Amino acid sequence: MHKNFYVSGFLYHPKSQQILLQQENSDDENCFWSLFGKKAGKNKTCEETFIDIFQKELSIELKPRNVNPVYTYSSEEKGASCNVYYAVVKKLHKSAKSAKAEFAWFNFKQVQKLKLSEQAKHDIVVGQRVIDSSVRKSQGLQTIG
Repeated sequence: MHKNFYVSGFLYHPKSQQILLQQENSDDENCFWSLFGKKAGKNKTCEETFIDIFQKELSIELKPRNVNPVYTYSSEEKGASCNVYYAVVKKLHKSAKSAKAEFAWFNFKQVQKLKLSEQAKHDIVVGQRVIDSSVRKSQGLQTIG
């Protein structure tokens, strides 16, 4: 039996310390900002699915070595195991607007003021902690775990 996986996440630009999020139906003032995500394909890993999201949505090529896991949790709502990732990018890709969604870069302080689902807020907070820990580790400082 094939287990269902849902993959979500964001791009992270270290120099500006910003993340890329999306907002579907941006003309609706009640619409939430969210991470990018979709159900994983049967013959793809979660990492491959994450890379595909950005290739198909924004024509952004990600290298597997730049994709980092944040955490995994079980979601009754999605009926799947949810895998959250972030990918480090060297440049701020221009924000775009498609027929489906608007895309924009935000620093973590700005994210706190956005209209987000509770799950998206949680995923971003955990993502920020993972990024901060990675930075501390790269500087030779102590980290948890």
